[in-house]
Amino acid sequence: MRIWVRFLVLFIVVGTSVIGGDAFALSSKNLYELKCGRCHVAFEPSEFTAQEWPGIVRSMKAQAALTASETQEITEYLVNASQGEDSEHSGNRPSFGGYLYTEYFQSPKKIKNFDIHYLAFHISGWASDNISYFGEFELEHGGKGEDTFVEQAFLDWWVRPTTAVKIGAMLTPFNRFDEFHDPLMNYLITRPQVSRELGVSAWKEVGVDLHGYFNIADTGVLSYDLYTINGLGEGDNLRKSRQYRDNNESRAFGGRVNYVFKDMLEAGASMYQGAWDDEADYNLSMFGAHLMMQTPFAEIFGEYTQATSENPGDVGDGEMSGYFIQASRLFNGAYRPTVRYGMLDYLDEGDKRGRDSDNGNKDLTELALGLSYYPTSKVAFKFEYTIFTEGDRMEEVDNNQIGLQAAVKF
Repeated sequence: MRIWVRFLVLFIVVGTSVIGGDAFALSSKNLYELKCGRCHVAFEPSEFTAQEWPGIVRSMKAQAALTASETQEITEYLVNASQGEDSEHSGNRPSFGGYLYTEYFQSPKKIKNFDIHYLAFHISGWASDNISYFGEFELEHGGKGEDTFVEQAFLDWWVRPTTAVKIGAMLTPFNRFDEFHDPLMNYLITRPQVSRELGVSAWKEVGVDLHGYFNIADTGVLSYDLYTINGLGEGDNLRKSRQYRDNNESRAFGGRVNYVFKDMLEAGASMYQGAWDDEADYNLSMFGAHLMMQTPFAEIFGEYTQATSENPGDVGDGEMSGYFIQASRLFNGAYRPTVRYGMLDYLDEGDKRGRDSDNGNKDLTELALGLSYYPTSKVAFKFEYTIFTEGDRMEEVDNNQIGLQAAVKF
């Protein structure tokens, strides 16, 4: 925890010094790239039709924290720049898309093979002026067995322009990495160990989420999520506790709050609590914090997660924590070197209700070095080398890994 606090203080000091200048006027193109390029590379206007852009902008206005005037300005810019044939656009026509990626990994612990890791299809649109929808269907590892599933399927009822109620299957609003598991948004091939094992990416749940945002003066935006979901259930570890159907008829609750300063610095905190066993006698509590920052030198992204799992009998509570910090920069619009350092300390020795000590004991650090090449904004070729180091509780093993990935978004 102390290491994470040091990182957080350092990034806030550096970030505020870098971006603390006076506000300046933006063209519509610059406004679009600033608002929509904060979390991912902004798409070229020609990549979607003039009929598709209004619905896309409206569906993303909460994440980009757009005012009504900014929503209109960006929509008009994209519609005009997309060179669509139609001049009238209701924004109610559904949009279709998806992504796929193929990977190859080589390490002493893994069989050397190719894997069609994901093939995902999604549909989104507006059923009315204040109800939007999104659905995503995935075939993982070739769609074998349980690897075919619904990733997300929800509607958003916009009760106000900046406030909505999300109902259905969603990615749990805990920290931020899960929202970047798309291969074009994740700049490396692998996911951070802490996000994989504690954030349990991709953490899909069924429930209700009240979310929205407030504009604070001209420099800041405060967004929030308050949700109730089925929650994590029984399993060997947290990652294997993901479920759609509830196992104990006890709701889990959580929330997340983000503050964005001048579209260049985002800091947030998340919490979650819910019973995990069938009888709903034992609770799982989680806390998270994240930071995203744009500087002239690099894009910085970091997360910290801490979790406590109650166990039955005289077995001690599970205590898990970890963090990662990542730096990346795009050169010439096509090349992105990325480095990520992280730590995971996972100890949960509960011997009942499926808590398996073999799967609940991890003590390691990771250093991932990657390079991505983007021939277009929808295609990525990636190389990654990851160095794992075991901690004091674990025997040192040779598990360094080389990864290759080819991904396309459509």
